[in-house]
Amino acid sequence: MANWKQLERELSSWLKGYAVPPLEYRGPCQSITGFPSDGFRSDGMLTDGKVLLALEVEAGQKHPDTNVGKYWLLGRYQTFKKIVLFHIYTPDFNSYGWRKTLGEFYAEKMKSEIPFEYVPLDYRDREAIDYDSTLKAIQAQVAIRIKSEFSS
Repeated sequence: MANWKQLERELSSWLKGYAVPPLEYRGPCQSITGFPSDGFRSDGMLTDGKVLLALEVEAGQKHPDTNVGKYWLLGRYQTFKKIVLFHIYTPDFNSYGWRKTLGEFYAEKMKSEIPFEYVPLDYRDREAIDYDSTLKAIQAQVAIRIKSEFSS
């Protein structure tokens, strides 16, 4: 059985490889750019100061709605031209469905107030999928977006 918690670490480490100036990377132990140093964290993020691309991996947590809503609050601290959130649900996501529904509701509401794009990637019902294949599929999707957002 796959250790889906490891997915957070592997994606974060992989994302860090894209941190070539002017791109700034922050990982799980650092606050999201724009929040005070004791503010919310992501599972990995990149920014050029204009666009923020973040990853949130649900692997055992019970609060996917907070992992979406915190980007709404970010607007009080820093304005980005665009925020892109990849929200990854793994087979280890163990909260009740309404928390996921609430996160999706937040994402829809946020779009009317801030430049926010929500990209849910749902792997909850795919326990038979090979972990390595899943990791590569997520990396491929995120890499395409990194290129389109940050390449000049």
